[in-house]
Amino acid sequence: MSAPAVALLLLAVSARALEPRLAAVPDPEPGDAPGLTLSWGPGRPVCGRATFDRAKAATGGYVFVTDAGEPGDEDAVRLSGAVVARRGGLTSRAAVFARRHGVPAVALGRGVWDPAGPSLTIEEPTFGPPVVEGGVAVRAAGVPSARTLREGEAACVDAAAGRVLFPPPEEAESRVAAAEAARAYDGLRDAGALERWLSGAPDAARAAALMAELAPRALEGGAPVDDLVRLDRAARAAAGPGGVGAVARAETRAWGRAVRATRAALSTCAAAASEAPGADVADRLAEEARAAASRAAAGGRALGLPDGGLGALARACAAAAAARRRAVPARAPSLDEAARAAGAEQPEAVEVGPEAWRAFVAENGLAEFLIETSGDASLGLRRKSERLRERVLAGRLDPASEAGRALAAAAASCPCVVSGADASLPAPDARSALAAARAVWAASWEPGPLGARLRAGRATEVDGRLRIERSAAAEVSGLVFSRDPSSARRGRALVEAAPGGLEGLLGGGAPADRYDLDAASGRAREIVPAGPRPILTPERLRRLARLARALDAWRGAAVEAAFSFSGGKLLVLHVRPLEPPRPLEPLSDPLGPRPSAEVLSVKSVR
Repeated sequence: MSAPAVALLLLAVSARALEPRLAAVPDPEPGDAPGLTLSWGPGRPVCGRATFDRAKAATGGYVFVTDAGEPGDEDAVRLSGAVVARRGGLTSRAAVFARRHGVPAVALGRGVWDPAGPSLTIEEPTFGPPVVEGGVAVRAAGVPSARTLREGEAACVDAAAGRVLFPPPEEAESRVAAAEAARAYDGLRDAGALERWLSGAPDAARAAALMAELAPRALEGGAPVDDLVRLDRAARAAAGPGGVGAVARAETRAWGRAVRATRAALSTCAAAASEAPGADVADRLAEEARAAASRAAAGGRALGLPDGGLGALARACAAAAAARRRAVPARAPSLDEAARAAGAEQPEAVEVGPEAWRAFVAENGLAEFLIETSGDASLGLRRKSERLRERVLAGRLDPASEAGRALAAAAASCPCVVSGADASLPAPDARSALAAARAVWAASWEPGPLGARLRAGRATEVDGRLRIERSAAAEVSGLVFSRDPSSARRGRALVEAAPGGLEGLLGGGAPADRYDLDAASGRAREIVPAGPRPILTPERLRRLARLARALDAWRGAAVEAAFSFSGGKLLVLHVRPLEPPRPLEPLSDPLGPRPSAEVLSVKSVR
C-alpha cells in the first residue's frame, strides 16, 4: 500500500451497499497505517499517548509501542490501552500477551526502529479525494510520506480494521483527552461526569473527539442510547454554533466505521447459522445478530444516522437459524465430539466445575468485595481491575481447603496446563497447579474481561470452570485461526507452528512458520518458513484446515485453537473465540454462575 505504483485504494464497502452518509466517509484518513491484527481487544479504536517504556506502560492507559515484544513486557501489555508492534506475527510475544489479556494490538510489519530515541519511523500512504467509480468508493494513492512516532505522542489502534492512526498535531491533544474521559466513563457509566467534562472547557475539537469515542461504544452496547442522546446534545452545546459541523462529521465517521465493522461480522451470520451443529448455536447467532441490529437502529436514531442495513442481515440470520433448527439436535456436540469428528482429539484432562471457584470465594470472604468493588462508581475500569485482581491473587488456596482439595485431585497427573475462560498457564506439579488456578481466576478480573462483563451488565458473573490438561510430548505445535484475524471473513485459515511442545509458542517469541490456507481444501496459498524448509506437510495442513472448519462450525464464529501433532495424532489443546463478544441485552448481575451462550468448555489460547 505504501508504493507509489498503487493507483487506487478500494474501500471496504460498496457505495451502493450503505446509505450515502456512511459510504461516502473518507476512509482511510491521513496518518492511517495499515497492519496485521494481533488481538481484537474490545473491537473498537483505542487512543492514547504512546510510550516505548515498559515501566510507564505498566502504570496503565498508554499505547505501548514495541519492536515485537520482550519477555518482560507482559505487565506493560496487560495494563496498556493498546499495543503497536513494529514487526511480528500471531505468535510473537506482543501478540500472545495482548490476546491473553484482551488488549487490542496491531503489527505494522515495517518501519525503522530506534531504541535510543526511542522512536518508530514508518512510511504513511497519502490519498486524494474520494470518488465513486462503478459503485465503489475509491481514493487515489499518492507518494508516501515519512512519519516518526515519539514518546508521548498520540496514537490510535483500530484492531478490528488492522490499522494504526497517528492523529495530526492539531487533533492529538483532543483525541487523547477524549479517550481518557471515555475510559473513565467505561468504569463509572456517569454521563453527568462527561457533561461536566465538556462544559468545563468548551471546545469543538474536544467535543467532536468525545463523540467519536462514544459512537462505537453505543453500537457495542457500552453506552446506553439515553446517554448517547444526552451527550450528543452536550457536545453540540460545548462546540458552539461554529463547531456543530465538526461534531457531526466526527460522529458520522466513527459511526460509519463501527457499522461497517459490524456489518462485516454479521455478513457471515446466515451462512454460519445454516451450518450450525445444534439449535442452540443457531439460536445464539440469531440472537447476537438481532441484538447488534437493535443497538444499531437505536444508536442511529439517536445520532440521526442510518443503521447500515444491519436489520436485514439480522433477519436473514434469523431465517437461516429457524430453518437449521429443524434439521439439527437441540444442543451442539461438545468440543471433544467436534474435534473427533474432524479427526482430532483432546489430551487427557480433568474438568473442574464452578464449585471450586465458589468455594474459593466463600473461604476467602470475597463475595461482598467483588460485588462492591465492581460496582463502585468512584473507580475507573483499570483501578477496579487492579483491586479485584490483587484480592483474588492474595486469596488462600492450599490443598487443605475445599477448593484446593478439588484442584489437587485433578492436578495429580501434572505436569499439566491449567486453562480457564481468560487464561491458560503451565504447571509442572500439583502445588504449582494451585497457584496457576488462582492466577487463571484472577485473569477474569483483568480490564478486558471485566470491561466486557460490565458492558453486558454481568460484572461479577465469573463461571470459574477450569480444565487441567496433561502435557504431552509433541513434534510440532502451533495456533490455527479458522478465519482471517484481521477481517474474520470465512474461507481463509491461518496457521503458525514451531517444532516441539506448545510452551515455547505460548510464551511468545519462538520462531514460527506461517501458513495462509484455503479453508475448504487446506491448500497453502502462502508459506513463510522460519527455517530452511516448512515443518508442516501438505497432509498435516489439510488436517488442520479440516479442524478449523469443524471448530468454526461448532462455535458458529471465528476461533483460535492451539494444537499439537504427537505420534501421528492431532491434539486440540485450547480454543477461544477470535472476535470480541457481541453482548446481548443486559442481564441481572448475581455473583454465582449462570448458563451462558458465551461459555465454552475451553475458551483460552495462551
